[in-house]
Amino acid sequence: MTNIEASNILPYHIDDICKEDRGIDVVEVEGAVIAHVACVDDIMSELKYPCRIEAFVAVLCVRGEVSFSSHLSDYRLTENQLFVASSTTMQFKSSRNAELYIVAFTSDFINDMNLDKRLLLPIFMSLHRNSRVMDVPTTAIERVRPIFCRFYDEYPQLASTPFGRGALRHLVCSIIYRLCIGLSESAAPVDVSSVKDRSIEYFEKLMRLLSENYRTERNVEFYADRLHISAKHLSRVIRNYTGKSVHQWIDEFVALEIKNLLRYSSLSIQQISYQLNFPNPSFMGQYFKRITGMTPGQYRRL
Repeated sequence: MTNIEASNILPYHIDDICKEDRGIDVVEVEGAVIAHVACVDDIMSELKYPCRIEAFVAVLCVRGEVSFSSHLSDYRLTENQLFVASSTTMQFKSSRNAELYIVAFTSDFINDMNLDKRLLLPIFMSLHRNSRVMDVPTTAIERVRPIFCRFYDEYPQLASTPFGRGALRHLVCSIIYRLCIGLSESAAPVDVSSVKDRSIEYFEKLMRLLSENYRTERNVEFYADRLHISAKHLSRVIRNYTGKSVHQWIDEFVALEIKNLLRYSSLSIQQISYQLNFPNPSFMGQYFKRITGMTPGQYRRL
């Protein structure tokens, strides 16, 4: 078992999981996290809760199958598939003997390590627009997996000195570049839509605007104005494309964030209500119960 530091980037209750020795290795090195989950089934009780990840994240499935949501859309990863996203709320739904490697890193890490933005920027810009699932060639998996193993093997002796921690950060850079090699060799994204009209464009722009503004803006008119269309037209387009109204998407974004803060922060219910711009905790409680069927206090005690 690798030495563990509680992660601010992947805020799952990692310390508690590792105390039970359930086959997860997690290491955080100043702006980046590398994790290996030997069998997702064993920790599904923790991963089933929504978790906000304010970072670039890549999830590589090397065995089995796992289902999860990101940006309120559902995804399924099978062997030799890679999921990539940025600043998302993830919630794992099910797993069948899935083994995963997870890499998450902040934009500050990219700047501090002077990664070549000419190569990486097109990929990262696409992540801001939408999450992706991609097939990765077996040859690329074979190149990436050994450096993950090397990272965990070398962590104990390198983590204790500044020089060693610098070496670890460069190993993370190598992992990122190798993942990008896999992306460049992969086929087209698995989840490309066949929709020909502008519905998908409006939907993706709405999701991006929601991820940036849902804490303070919950009126359809606000998002319609930003998209330069009428609220009525936006509502019709989104409902026809997704089966949900804009109001429902807004409510789901806000409810996910409340769940995330209840589960992974020490903020009181009152503090959460103020942080999310509710007039008072009672109003947030009624809002949350309408969407989830339970009060914030009941959810926190789960």
